Amino acid sequence: MKELQNTSTISLLFHEVLADGEKSGFQNNDNLPYIHNIQQFNEAVSLANEQAFMRQLIEEIDFTIQQEQLLFTFDDGGISALQSAQLLENKGFKGHYFITTHCLNQPFFMTDKDLHTLAEQGHSIGSHSHTHPMIFRSLSYNKMLQEWQTSRKILEDTLGKPILTCSIPGGDADEKTYDSAIESGFKFIFNSEPTSKVYKKEGALIIGRFSVKNTTPLVTIEQMLTYENHAQLQRNRKIKNTIKKLIFPLHSLMQNRKNIQ
Repeated sequence: MKELQNTSTISLLFHEVLADGEKSGFQNNDNLPYIHNIQQFNEAVSLANEQAFMRQLIEEIDFTIQQEQLLFTFDDGGISALQSAQLLENKGFKGHYFITTHCLNQPFFMTDKDLHTLAEQGHSIGSHSHTHPMIFRSLSYNKMLQEWQTSRKILEDTLGKPILTCSIPGGDADEKTYDSAIESGFKFIFNSEPTSKVYKKEGALIIGRFSVKNTTPLVTIEQMLTYENHAQLQRNRKIKNTIKKLIFPLHSLMQNRKNIQ
């Protein structure tokens, strides 16, 4: 992979944005830290609105021009996407929504009609795999291809247009993760590495993301937006990844059973 030298992209990663009593997305304990209430999300968006970032969708960015971009991304495809999209639009932002296609038209998830609504409003729709294996890099290459290609075909058949973006379930990746996504036709691949750097691999771009949990203080989000805590977040991620590798077989087995409905 080669780092692009002339651009900086800060991508914030969210999942569900809910009012009290609402449900959306996967209903398991692992997702609880990623459920934001409307006030929390509005505060984060308002903070981002104060920063002098460009606001294009990833598909629209000219990476030959030096610039700083801010992207809002949402994983899973829960029904709360319609709510977060409206809140973003209130501040002049658009979102990138990555869909677990196995869950389309299921309880707590978006329908085909909802996807059309988001696309018509100018938001980006991408793949979050078909069945959402939590440890995606534990899959064989052929299984990865199946996950990506099935998901991409469903989204393209539903929306009637090319789907060029994807995000990796669980956020962790290895070379075959990227290679399988590229072979499946994706041009923009999001992981969960806390970096503003953008990398190029075989004509595709790989973009890191900063995960925002419901326990993440506003001051920490501000530091993400102003580059103040990137080095520390990268160190924390490295430690976390090292621990995962030590318990990889058991961790993979347990995690990959969770989100298949």
